[in-house]
Amino acid sequence: MVLVTLEPRWTPHHYEVLGRLMSALFDTGTPGILEGAKNFRFWETASGGFSLDWDRGPHNMEVVNELLELASDGEHARLFQPGDVVFVHNGAADPSRYTTVNIQSVPIQLRAYDTIGREAALAEAFAAVTT
Repeated sequence: MVLVTLEPRWTPHHYEVLGRLMSALFDTGTPGILEGAKNFRFWETASGGFSLDWDRGPHNMEVVNELLELASDGEHARLFQPGDVVFVHNGAADPSRYTTVNIQSVPIQLRAYDTIGREAALAEAFAAVTT
């Protein structure tokens, strides 16, 4: 018999991490990390983390790099401290399909579709606003 243990879910810590992540993605500057992304969605996973997906917008690794930079930037210490964000190598999985980061030990799977990159997404979003 194989015993499977799942990570604890629905804890205040998990929701705090989700709130910090949402603030990092949407409120850390002008423009936010996911500015220009479309159809943003998130849900809890059975493994005790969260899965986020979006269309267009930045590539997965662009988001990871921005999160890692925020964690090393003292200006955003209210969100993350150094070491709070850890990139998880997904082995042979295609990083363009999904990427995983652990934020304060909570696994976050990033799943972007039909991405065009952060710069192109920003240009597209601002072009739509100015017309």
